[in-house]
Amino acid sequence: MSALAHTSEPLPLRGAHNVRDLGGYSYVASDGVRGVTVSHVYLRSGSLTRLTRHDRAVLRAYGLTRVIDVRSNLELKVFPDPYRRRPEPGVDYLHIPMMDQLNSNGFQGLLPESMFAVYRDLLDDGRSGFRALVDALDTAPGCTLFHCRVGKDRTGVIAMLLLDLAGVSEAEIVADYAVSERYMGGFLRLQRVGASILTRRIVPKCLFEAAPHEMERTYAYLYERYGGARRYLTEAVGCQPATVERLARRLQGRP
Repeated sequence: MSALAHTSEPLPLRGAHNVRDLGGYSYVASDGVRGVTVSHVYLRSGSLTRLTRHDRAVLRAYGLTRVIDVRSNLELKVFPDPYRRRPEPGVDYLHIPMMDQLNSNGFQGLLPESMFAVYRDLLDDGRSGFRALVDALDTAPGCTLFHCRVGKDRTGVIAMLLLDLAGVSEAEIVADYAVSERYMGGFLRLQRVGASILTRRIVPKCLFEAAPHEMERTYAYLYERYGGARRYLTEAVGCQPATVERLARRLQGRP
């Protein structure tokens, strides 16, 4: 990963520390056009449970019009989303659950051996969720925020697909993933302690990190198995090519 790869800074919110824009990344589109992804289109985030009124005002001013929550029903019950609990005029809330083998089931059952294994299985087994997600992104005006529990795993795979679709380089996609460690490292360490207590065993450290090699392996798998984000979404997931192209052009800032 290049030391010069771009990463985005979190929005200045008091109750969420990893809300970041997918704008500002250099791209080369499928037709050869070069540019920089635009801001105020897609925001990636972790849980919004602790958002303050001030935070919601900041997001409203930023142009937020839709929140897509990809956490499981269990997570939603334990950590309610404020936009579902207290609806806000002009901001749609959609729940499109995706399973990650960790947060989504309360760390019960067999734990994965790596985050790559989680991301690989999400791509292979979560196609219906991605299809619903693409439709939700396509029909959203203004700025859409998508989030999971921490904002690095399910959210990270979604961000990878969107950035790759727009023509952003692997180096910047990996950097966008890995920077979550900087903003959420303390929370991840606490979460590991809590999960170890809950499961009565030492939970592997790798499951609570945003190590670059995990996304590098995922990106390689995306291309080796599916041929990249565009082919994955159209051929494996079953999205309409025109819909996928609209998502790419929207992030590119092209009509």
